[in-house]
Amino acid sequence: MDLSIIDCFVKVADARSISAAARLHRLPKSTLSHRIRQLEDEFGVELFVREGHHLHVTDAGSELLRHARRIQASCEDAATAMAEMRHEVAGTLRVGSTGEFGTTITSELLFAFRQNYPQVVLDVMFLTSRQPFSDVTELALDGIFHWGEPSEIDYVSRRLATASYGLYASPDYLERHGLPATTEDLARHRGLIFRQPTRPQSWYLADAQGAETDILPPVSCMTNDYWTLKYFAVAGEGIAYLPGFFVETECEHGLLAPVLPHWRSPETAINLIYSRRRHVSRRFRAFADFCADFYRDREKGRVPRYYVERVG
Repeated sequence: MDLSIIDCFVKVADARSISAAARLHRLPKSTLSHRIRQLEDEFGVELFVREGHHLHVTDAGSELLRHARRIQASCEDAATAMAEMRHEVAGTLRVGSTGEFGTTITSELLFAFRQNYPQVVLDVMFLTSRQPFSDVTELALDGIFHWGEPSEIDYVSRRLATASYGLYASPDYLERHGLPATTEDLARHRGLIFRQPTRPQSWYLADAQGAETDILPPVSCMTNDYWTLKYFAVAGEGIAYLPGFFVETECEHGLLAPVLPHWRSPETAINLIYSRRRHVSRRFRAFADFCADFYRDREKGRVPRYYVERVG
């Protein structure tokens, strides 16, 4: 079987459209269409079915896609092994990231890694929080940035850092509505609330003396997107419950300020996890070591960072 045909099939399956795959990979649509027809003629089955503007793999297509990803991973492992014979860190690094904050912490780390290892090509996929690890395995990812510890025993977990939530608001909002002095005062303020799949996310906070509180203040905006909450907080629309790293640049620029800074959520681990069953390449070993060093010395790094600014 021609590996280039398999590669075209995966590209179309991932893009769910021949036109989209052609634009993304700068290939002629006619070439992709011809390669798909070749595969369907060879196996005597339909690999895709059209629904609206998108193509979806059939049961046969799904089975072929599973094997095709394994073939691609094996080819990549072979190329990596040859690079390692030359003592190079090269090849494609496939990384996944869970959680809502990938653009904040994952992107800057990957950018810094590329500055040190320019021969490595990055293939990054942001995953939904409820995506099963079986899907991740099928995607043949080298590693995943993950909040908390994985429950699956087939994964090795390497802790990189910890993070906690706190309350933040713009100086303009605090000037207009006053700075809360106690957690009870929060009931008189506007809350920017994250919507979880089944319920609003309450503000669970604890202080150094071990006192705890769980608050759901009056809501002025609720959404399942943390970037929207941060935007509204910077714009002066209320108080938001956000991880410290997610707002550190806004705080540095004076766009947000901590509210009741001695009250924060418990720490949550940020881990790099990878399968016990997958070959650990020189490339991924270098990446794992780099990640640990990056988070330990993150404040020393000078990399572009995302943040929301106030205009006017």
